[in-house]
This record gives sequence, C-alpha cells and structure tokens, in this order.
Amino acid sequence: MSCRGTSSNPSSGPAATSSTSGTPPPCPTPCTITSQTVASSPKKRERTKIGVGEEVDLTVSPAPATWAISGSGTLSPSTGSQTTVRFTAGDAAGSVTVTATGPGCSCTVTFTVVKPASWTQKLIAGTKTHGIGRPHCHWQGTWFVHPNDVNFYRIRFRERDSKYVGTGSYSSYTGDWHGHYPLPDRASSWFRITDHTDAGGSEVAAVDTVDTGDPGAAITGAAPRFKVGSGYFPITMQWRVGDGTIRDFPATRQEDEIFANGRCESRKGGNTESTMYNDNVP
Repeated sequence: MSCRGTSSNPSSGPAATSSTSGTPPPCPTPCTITSQTVASSPKKRERTKIGVGEEVDLTVSPAPATWAISGSGTLSPSTGSQTTVRFTAGDAAGSVTVTATGPGCSCTVTFTVVKPASWTQKLIAGTKTHGIGRPHCHWQGTWFVHPNDVNFYRIRFRERDSKYVGTGSYSSYTGDWHGHYPLPDRASSWFRITDHTDAGGSEVAAVDTVDTGDPGAAITGAAPRFKVGSGYFPITMQWRVGDGTIRDFPATRQEDEIFANGRCESRKGGNTESTMYNDNVP
C-alpha cells in the first residue's frame, strides 16, 4: 500500500514544493486503505493474495474518495466518492492495483490474484467397500481445490468424460466411458465450492464415486493367483468463475490395478484406496 500527493500546483499551501522541482507536494493528511476479504477463511482476512473471483471490502481514510482499478476485476460502487467499495477479482491471474483519490492525496493497494492450480480427493469415511471374495475396490471421495491460502468460493468445478485404457484382466473395459456424461460437452454438472479450511483448501459440493469394476471370475480367476490387470481413465477437471471462460486443470489419471495375491488398488486425486479379496469389508 502506498500514498502520494496528487496536486502539482506550486502555490497550494505552505508545504508546496517549488515550481521548478516539478515534485508534487506532500499529502496534508496521508490516506490509507484497509482491506478485508468477504470470505472468513483463510483466517488472514487482510491478505492481498486472493483467488480468482474473490471479493474484498476496501475502506479509505480519510474519506470519501474516488476509486480506480488497474487490472482484471470490478469495483462496486464504480462511480462517485465512496468511503468503502467492494473489489471483485476477475477470472485471470495477475496483479491488480486499486487506487483511492481524496482531497490532495491518493493511496493504493495491490492484490496478487491466483487461479486454481490443482485438485485432490479425500475418502469420505465409511464409504469404502468391495465385492466379497473379489479383487474389487469401491469408495467415495470429496474434491478439494488448491492452493489453500486463498478461497475459490466463486468458481464452479466439473469433470470431463473420457474413455478407459486397460491391460490384462481389465482389457475388456477399454473404450468404456468414465461418467457417461451427456452431449454436447460430455461433462458432469457444474459444482459449487461450499467450504474452505486452511489445511484442506476449497471443498467442492459433490460426492465422487470411484469403482474399479469387477471383470468376473471367468477372467481374473476365483482365487489367488488372480490374473493381474491395470488401467486408467484420463481425467480432466475444469473450472470457471460464474459463466466465464472454461479452463482446464492439469490432466491426470484415475487408475485401477489388480494384483496376483488378490489386492485391488484404486487411485484418484492423490488418494489411494485398497482392499484384499478376502477382507471383511461389507
């Protein structure tokens, strides 16, 4: 945050500089801008690193002042002299400077706006199951968007469809659609962000069901040694602010694997769940 004099008139008071210097006079009363994020998490609400779409309330002292913005985003109210305005970041990463200009002085605050960089998935407790006697995995998870030191509550999040690539005992699944999502986008519905924690990040309001499938005993065998297999769905998650431009997260995979000893593994979003064919999991 910075402040400076706005008048260059050499006769504007006893603190005025000479006309030969061309230097604005010092502020008679330096102004300051205080900021507070609308989101209460992360806990540091005076932070100037914010997520795309985040909202921040700005207050100038002394007041009122006229406000201007340089970079992606909006101010509300956008006209007139105001004591407090709300800055809403745009959907592009970058640096944004907001300036408040009052009688004889102006001051600024600069924000670093960041976009969603990655997502992870966490197991919902009590959701892991498998087919009894079978090398099979089933679980449900929740998505989280990162980085954690901003709040992405104004983005929407969805999953693109994709086709399976399998080998060994999973070969028969090759070409199967992941989510059977409808045309024309072949994508899931858009989901909101409904919570945030400093430890977890921005939580997506959706439950994702992850299942390896079971090719059947005729393919895998009925007991160890099972016929091994592995496969994956290419996974592309997407985000946007409101109805804005749709952007992709880095591509990743949802992976499945059967081991000869009857172990099944299912991996998605940095989370791995496993069962043994003879586990007493319902």
